[in-house]
Amino acid sequence: MIELIRLALVLGFLALGVRIRRAAEGPPRRRAVNVFLAYVLAVEGTVGALQWDAWPFTSHTIAVGRARAGSRVCRTELFGLDDGGREWPLDPYTFTPVFDSILQYWLEQALDRLPADGRRRALSFLLARAEESRVRLAAGGRLGPERVLGAFGAPYWLLLPRHSSVPAAPWRGLRAYSSCWIPAERLGGAAVDRRLLAEHRR
Repeated sequence: MIELIRLALVLGFLALGVRIRRAAEGPPRRRAVNVFLAYVLAVEGTVGALQWDAWPFTSHTIAVGRARAGSRVCRTELFGLDDGGREWPLDPYTFTPVFDSILQYWLEQALDRLPADGRRRALSFLLARAEESRVRLAAGGRLGPERVLGAFGAPYWLLLPRHSSVPAAPWRGLRAYSSCWIPAERLGGAAVDRRLLAEHRR
């Protein structure tokens, strides 16, 4: 039965598209376009709410499964170091066009496989890129999609924490930590388990 409903949704989509094509110019064409748009919005809203996939309509699910408060969550966190050794969290768009999650994955999976010289050069490159972004932020500029489009720049991920505060002086170093926690325990005040993955200084 579900498959028949999906087929009917696709056939309705195609039929309304053909109706637009065949409609006469002027009010008949506008009415056909309005009906088509209303159909698409109604079906898209329905499949999104029901979490169905019914091509060409989709639920836009990017992660499958239900979150569990008892599961261990880990992420890689990057910090710039100032003259006094204080850690400043780096904005997730610091290394644009490389996305924050892709860089995290690379640090976790590839950094330790590099020879010592390659590791040093990779971290030196990341520190140089972080410094370019620090200079831009210190001058009141923006990073990532906002660099060109301002507030109209579409974010890569809405829930990424932004960090626009930077020191006036250049970064003296870069640190990467693997931070892990269990959400249910974190709500009870448990500390985040942090392990140093890498550190590089000028």
